[in-house]
Amino acid sequence: MTNNANTLITLKPQDLAGDYADIAEIIGVENTKLLHKHYKGQQITFPQRFFSKKYVALQTKRELKKGDCTLAQLAVKYEYTERRLRQLLKEYT
Repeated sequence: MTNNANTLITLKPQDLAGDYADIAEIIGVENTKLLHKHYKGQQITFPQRFFSKKYVALQTKRELKKGDCTLAQLAVKYEYTERRLRQLLKEYT
């Protein structure tokens, strides 16, 4: 961004509108500009689960095999119930 005198103005998160300011605080102004460029005008909802079910199942299997964690501990780690982890293990492994 430049002003009339062609001097560089550094954008700060507080210079941005609404939620963009909050996002910029977390990921920085440049990354926020990229999000705006690609998704402006759209509403984005982020799923609660970050990892795919398949990833969770495979990772759970690996960690159980190593013996470092119990299924109960992994359920807490991945925010699933033990029952659901067993279902995922059956479905994906």
